[in-house]
Amino acid sequence: MKLLRGIVDLAILAVFGVFFIGYSLFVYPVELLAEKTNAEARENKWKYAPEV
Repeated sequence: MKLLRGIVDLAILAVFGVFFIGYSLFVYPVELLAEKTNAEARENKWKYAPEV
């Protein structure tokens, strides 16, 4: 029973690890690029930037 629980725990960790790596390698760069190329996002960035 302990072995089965350990395998399930490792499988869950592996799945979440794959999700995290997939997001960080594929989704996040696309979101970052879309934000940089979006004119409305750039305007809001300057509009709501703190004044130093």
